[in-house]
Amino acid sequence: MPKIVLFCSTLDRLGPTNVIYNMLQAYYKNKSDFDFTIVTLSPEPKTTRKRDFEDLGIKIFCLNIKRGLDALFHLKKIKCVIEEMQPDICHSYGYRADVIMSLLPLNNVVKVSSLFNNPFEDYPMLFGNFKGYLMAKSHVFVLRGFRNVITCSKFIAEQLAKYKLPLSIIYTGVPSNCYIPLDPSEKIERKKKLNISSDCKVYIFIANLIPRKNPAFLVKIFSDLKIPNTILLMMGDGELMKECREICDDENIVRYLGKQSGTLKYLQISDYYISPSFSEGFPTAVLEAMSVGLTPILSNIKPHAEMLNGVDNPLLFSLKSLTDLSLILESTSINSTKFDYRKYLENNFSADVMQQKYILLYKLLIGQKL
Repeated sequence: MPKIVLFCSTLDRLGPTNVIYNMLQAYYKNKSDFDFTIVTLSPEPKTTRKRDFEDLGIKIFCLNIKRGLDALFHLKKIKCVIEEMQPDICHSYGYRADVIMSLLPLNNVVKVSSLFNNPFEDYPMLFGNFKGYLMAKSHVFVLRGFRNVITCSKFIAEQLAKYKLPLSIIYTGVPSNCYIPLDPSEKIERKKKLNISSDCKVYIFIANLIPRKNPAFLVKIFSDLKIPNTILLMMGDGELMKECREICDDENIVRYLGKQSGTLKYLQISDYYISPSFSEGFPTAVLEAMSVGLTPILSNIKPHAEMLNGVDNPLLFSLKSLTDLSLILESTSINSTKFDYRKYLENNFSADVMQQKYILLYKLLIGQKL
């Protein structure tokens, strides 16, 4: 039976971890001839999803190495642990894991990485222009030593094409059997429990409150418009929480939910998912929202446009002014979209579709190795 080691820093409840979980959940539902093991570098945070993976029956080995690049001093230990598993493929996730994996001389093991962002766009926003650029250059450099680099969108693949990486594209997928709409009567009851009227239009934003996600832009528009019988749910926390609350702290207009352990119960009582992000890879939260049947209202960056490529009249808005989004909000507060977003999601971006593509790629790479 072919063996796959998935290698990452931790199983924190973040986008890449969610993608790994969705793929494995779909895999174990459909059953195929692969043996998966997860190796993590550092102790798990409070927001870990480790228990979710254990419930699937996945073997997990934690190396308990300190955060940062302290793992560089433990390469021999990491190499021994992985070689004992005799994997056919080592699939790493994230900058730190990719750097460490690139330095391990693993005989007869195919090295694969997944890239969920454009490093040259994302890292400068997170770490500053100079440090971010150096990190991006180093990330691309180490990825040249991998057999395959999987990107989550065509946009990212196109942005990185000039660096001559061995790229493949597998779109992120979500489990549509888990992210399902509520019965209308149940939705009304759930809204009542949250003190939201049954006929109130609910818009939801799910992300860290950081500059790249642009939450203050959204809060200002809702604060300025004050559309009757409409509310914005802000799920997440971060450095811009104070700024957002200073713009609008009226819970009848904007309600701050903070960081939550899951998104489903709030998606199910919402009508629209909204994102004003400056930069994205292929955001899982948007896919989860579409699976529940929500209409996405998204900034017109290329990953968002690619995600909605097959949608009739997608609701995309410019970030250069407030007018675009204001007009969309005023329109959707009155009229509902008739496009079937859940069916669109199931046909294009379900976890089953994603998992099948991963398995095909694994088989191809193992075949090339043999």
